[in-house]
Amino acid sequence: MILIVFIGKVEGSMQESYVKVNDVNLHYVTEGEGELMLFLHGFPYFWYNWHHQMEEFSKDYQVVAVDMRGYNLSDKPEEVSSYEMSILVEDVKQLIEAFGEKNCILVAHDWGGAIAWTLAYTEPDYVKQLIMFDAPHPYTFRRELKENPGQREASSYMGFFQRPDAHDKLLENNAERLRNMMTEPGKEKGYLTEAEEQKYVEAWMQPDAMKSMLHYYRAVSFYPFEEHIKKPLDLPYQMFDSPTLIIWGDADPAFENSNLDGVEDYVRDLTIHRMEGVSHAPHHEQPETVNRYMREFLGEKK
Repeated sequence: MILIVFIGKVEGSMQESYVKVNDVNLHYVTEGEGELMLFLHGFPYFWYNWHHQMEEFSKDYQVVAVDMRGYNLSDKPEEVSSYEMSILVEDVKQLIEAFGEKNCILVAHDWGGAIAWTLAYTEPDYVKQLIMFDAPHPYTFRRELKENPGQREASSYMGFFQRPDAHDKLLENNAERLRNMMTEPGKEKGYLTEAEEQKYVEAWMQPDAMKSMLHYYRAVSFYPFEEHIKKPLDLPYQMFDSPTLIIWGDADPAFENSNLDGVEDYVRDLTIHRMEGVSHAPHHEQPETVNRYMREFLGEKK
């Protein structure tokens, strides 16, 4: 049974609610009417990371930005096994169904992108159009981890994230490490305010949130990489047919740009925009440009 509980308004005309899917209560924010556009954030963000896109696309769509399980105000199961990829994908399938839809325009970043890619190659009928931000394709990312020392170095933080004390370390001194990684650069560049930084800190400080957020890394076992790449990549489809837009910051410290090489071998209808000098979250760093790219793509693919 899927249950949606309305809470109230959060910002402007945006409304926040909870929906129970896959045995967890997920917090989400929504605005607008029409075709469903579902937003999946990455680490260490929460629904607010999409507020620029929500403001723009709520003019024409029902936009829904969810706090993924383990994040912010959503439920936080204790077991690492509750964050395995098959469970995360099932969350998204049931979310789409909860809004009375059979498919959606799926917009995703980082970990949300990893889940979206997996959904696209396991249950492609759920994804009408796919818009991805700095989330490497599962086939090319696996290749880069195997063959590219630069990518292994860029991903070496995963070993730290899997440590049992990592969540305590990341929250020390008002989440100083995460602020230095994720919010201080945004403040220096001018696209993030002190008040917005505080929103992220408050989300990270939710009870058990940081521990749950890191369970994504613990469950997938990327690190050590040699062990991960020995396991077969069990995806039923080799090619994804629906229109796909990749917007990629080419100064992303987490992902080598070579992750984009060969993506066309796995995506039939592909558009790529590389954003020079942009870091890990283009939708946050240059929202006007990103929104224009999204508009162009959606207009062409109607």
